[in-house]
Amino acid sequence: MKKLICVLGSIILFTCSKTDDLHPVVFDVSFDFAVFNTQNEDLLDPATTKHYDNSQIKLFYKENDGEIIEVYESHLDFPRHFRIYKHENEYRISVGLNSCCIPDNSTTYIQWTENDLDTVEAQFEKSRGSILMRKVWLNESEIWDWTANEDQYFKMNKVSLE
Repeated sequence: MKKLICVLGSIILFTCSKTDDLHPVVFDVSFDFAVFNTQNEDLLDPATTKHYDNSQIKLFYKENDGEIIEVYESHLDFPRHFRIYKHENEYRISVGLNSCCIPDNSTTYIQWTENDLDTVEAQFEKSRGSILMRKVWLNESEIWDWTANEDQYFKMNKVSLE
């Protein structure tokens, strides 16, 4: 028994690497939006008349081969890769962006209603097992750059809600 413990202890001791070689794995793929209309009403707040219904919002990812697929993973806490939450005095939606196309830009579509779709493009960098967001565009306009903005957040203004 003592020999077995010594052998297992030696294996564990020699297979561990120095702490200098360990790097945390980070998957930085979510981006937050607040959504307001032209009257400055919070369209994610359930108390707002004609707010976006959480159950109707869908995300779609554009895959490497160009195929567009609806995002749904039933085993996750947030199976559609988004969640709506209250932040201080506004509601926000945290969207898990498509990170399939590193080093190229990836595309995520947010379908708010049947007739309301926004396109979010993101640029990611892969480093030591981690994925880090570097830039985000909304409907072809750059809205976030990691060198200029700390918070991964954008206040979106929608013209109308059908």
